Formats: sequence, C-alpha cells, structure tokens
Amino acid sequence: MRKGRLLAVLVVLGVAASMGAVVPPAGAQSGSVPGVTAKQILVGGIAGVTNPTGRPYQDSFKAAQAYFDKINKEGGIYGRKYKVAANLDDQSRDSKNLLNARSLVEEKKVFAIVPMVTQTFSSAQYLADKGVPTFGWNIQADWSKGKSLFGEKGSYLCLGPSCITLSPNYIAQKEGAKAVGLLAYGSSPQSADCSAGQENTFNRYGPKVKFTDRSLSFGFSANDISAAVQAVKDNGVDFIATCMDVNGEVNFAKALRQAGLTNVKFYAPEGYDPEVLKSLGADLEGFTFVTDYVPFEAASTSKGMQEFLAAMKKAGINPSEHALVGWQSAMLLNEGIKQAGKNFTQASVVDAINKITDWTADGTRAKVDWTTAHGPTAPNSTGCAAYIQVKSGKFVPVYGQPGKPFVCFPENPYPATLDTPTIVAPGQG
Repeated sequence: MRKGRLLAVLVVLGVAASMGAVVPPAGAQSGSVPGVTAKQILVGGIAGVTNPTGRPYQDSFKAAQAYFDKINKEGGIYGRKYKVAANLDDQSRDSKNLLNARSLVEEKKVFAIVPMVTQTFSSAQYLADKGVPTFGWNIQADWSKGKSLFGEKGSYLCLGPSCITLSPNYIAQKEGAKAVGLLAYGSSPQSADCSAGQENTFNRYGPKVKFTDRSLSFGFSANDISAAVQAVKDNGVDFIATCMDVNGEVNFAKALRQAGLTNVKFYAPEGYDPEVLKSLGADLEGFTFVTDYVPFEAASTSKGMQEFLAAMKKAGINPSEHALVGWQSAMLLNEGIKQAGKNFTQASVVDAINKITDWTADGTRAKVDWTTAHGPTAPNSTGCAAYIQVKSGKFVPVYGQPGKPFVCFPENPYPATLDTPTIVAPGQG
C-alpha cells in the first residue's frame, strides 16, 4: 500500500510531546500523525451541497457530526475527541472537489475525510496516493482507486456495458413486466455507463429491452421527451429502468400518464426519502426503490437503525440516505481507530478496516467484507438489497419477509436465473 502523506519531521521526542502530537511506536510511522493530538482527532468533509438534483447532500455533514457528538459525549476514542475542521461544498465540480481535498489535507492537516458525498470524486487518486482515510457515498467507480477509500456499500462499483446490475431485472420480473425501456442522461458519462450496464443485464436475464434513450438532459421539458414517450407507447413498454435522479424520473412518468400510459412501472435508483415522498406524493406511485441498508420503515428489525433514527430526530435531521452515509462513515472511521489501537496512524487505521470481514454498521446495512470490497471485480460471494415501493402514498418494503428485508443473490459468480434469492435479516448476507 502506498503510504505517501504530509509529515512534520520531529527532531526529538520532547518537541513532539510539547506540541501535543502522538508519537507512534517504532516501525509504525516516523513523525507526527496528521490531525491527531493528545486530545483531538481532526477531520473534514466534502459534499456537493450545490448540485443539479437539489438533493440534501449537506445532511451527511450533520449526521456525521451527530455521530461524532455521540462518541465525544462518551469520552471519545483513546482519550481523544473528534473535531470537524471544515465541511466544504465542492459545487459538484471536478476542480472544486480536488481543491477541497487539498485544502483539508495540506492546509487543515486532517486525519481523515468524513464524509465524501458528491456527484464527482476527482480527488480519489490524490487521496489514495496520500493514504488519507476517506469515507463516503460510493456512486463512482473512483472509490476502488485505493485501499484508503471506503464507500458506505464497499468501494467497488461497476459501471459500463460489461457490468451486471441485478436489481432492475429482479423488480421487473417480480412485477411481471414484458417490455423494458431504459433512460439515462447523455450529459453524464456516469449515467450513460450505468444504463449500458442495465441493458447488458436485461439481455442476460430478461425481460427484453424494447427502447433506450441515453440522450436526456437535466431539467428536460415535455417537448424534449415527446419522441421518447411515443417510443414507449409504440413498443408496449411496461417497465422503465433509469440511471437518473428522482425528479427526472417523475417528470418522465408524468409525461407518460398524460399520454394515457398509466400502468408503466419504474425502477428508481435514487429518491428514497421521506421528504421526497412528502413533496412528490402520488407522482411516485408505482416506483420501486432499492437500498443496501435497512429501510427506515423496517427499523424495528435493527437496533442500530433505531438509534440512527432517534439521533436524527434529536438533531432535527431528515433521515435520508445521505444522512445515513454520514453516520455510517463516521462510525467506520471510529471502528477503524478502535481496531488499530491507541497508537493509531492513518496507515494502521486503513489496515485495520481492511481486515474487517463482517461490517454491518451496527446492523443498519447488508454485510461488507472489507478484505475484498475494493474490487477490482465483483468482490463478494453475495449481493443484498432491500426493496421499497410507493403504495397509496406510503413507502412499503416488498419482496422480503418479516424481520428479513434483504434479498440476496450470488455475485461471484452470478446466478443463472433470478428465481431463487436468499432472504436475510440485517447484518447477514
């Protein structure tokens, strides 16, 4: 593992002690540990607070702070309490994301980046080269660029025409779909690649893809999609899978209904959020969402999820996916430090996390095996997801069993069919 990092060279141990720096044991790391003093662990966050979807990425900052507050109230970790140096908005821009990362590492001297929740992760290689423990929302393939990068669902994500994405196919089959349409944003390579992977999977497992459009743009109008709506009608499409934000999906669904197509169902990769349901209401009817964490409506199956929801309520934070990512990211950092021991370094924390084989974030998510979760191929023997549909204006978990919300399939190798999933409880899979 590459261990490049910013180090302040210490001349004598007395100088280190007078500065409050932590001196690691012989052979662990020469020099001070960035962001760590005898009483403090300095961290910083980056999020696309300014983003084209209008989603509350900043809630990840608040939730991470809530978890740090919890640990600090309990006395901290090894006598040290967490302090957030800065939470920065990268404005969903590549250049800003990298500049923010450099600021936190080179100017603020943070120990770790917690959280990283953004549509762009251009700083991935820089942070990996520096060996900075980084925790956040894995929606980019960049998370697999280094062993110090930890996405909430693992650090492997396959995007592209050779990839397999089982959830849309499983939903389509469960809903009895016969003809599939695929939608993506042409202005987003990530969206287009995701859609290509969906098409590859439908070609493998069915149902048949009858229509694709990967040329849509953010904020499209009814006129922009008139041809696509007609293509859905002409091809008898009864199921739409997208790689778009929930606003784009809702706008397309409205256009279909206005054209008299009222029975088309949607796979929604984004938008499972009580506030989204409150604002969009009936427009989400017939949408199925997918999570790799315990649905909030199934919190009774997970003490960890109950604790998260209680903490969010106390802090006045909406319990969204972005908030949960912040909470889980802070939790994983804390667990890594705990496992590394009181003389921890950035490298030892990274090594400690990468030895964890059963990470479930206190039972709030499906299991991650960090010995394999960085890729570069489908890392786990199984992949698990929970499914939630909007029915009569409410989120309702589906396809699972009482106390067992997760539906799991083999991923390495992939199954021959999607007929026999394993249904498991939180913390399993």
